[in-house]
Amino acid sequence: MIDMSTGDLHSASDLKSITTYQAGILQATTHRVLQKYSDQILKKYGITKMQWLIIGTVYDSGSKGTRLTELTAKLDTTMAYLTNTVNLLESKKILDRVDDKKDSRVKFITVNKSFKPKCSQIEKTLRDELRKTIYNSVNSADFATYIRVLKKLSKISDK
Repeated sequence: MIDMSTGDLHSASDLKSITTYQAGILQATTHRVLQKYSDQILKKYGITKMQWLIIGTVYDSGSKGTRLTELTAKLDTTMAYLTNTVNLLESKKILDRVDDKKDSRVKFITVNKSFKPKCSQIEKTLRDELRKTIYNSVNSADFATYIRVLKKLSKISDK
């Protein structure tokens, strides 16, 4: 086996030689690096990267909001984790639970009206800082390819 941990993978032949565990290490390392930098940037807003993913997804759902079950499916996490995190974000006045007008048993999660303006500010700050620290070492074409591959890989379980 070829030691892929010390070199750059640029050619197709290099990619054919990589082991599954080497690829796994690269994936895990990349995830941890992105997590660490994102958490550092988001610290000034009092949230973590995972909390930002939840807030942003709820924000994207619009003024009606989203149900907890839909949010769980979109984020591919457990109901218990999401319930605890939404409860925490609700206590911080970031998210709200709103009763469905047709069925009081149904609750929608929305972004708190006073927090909504911060969402675009957080997105801009996170994007700008990640560009400076992480993404400046990857050209835009490679990054676009990376995102396309992530999208394809995320759909595998849907088949």
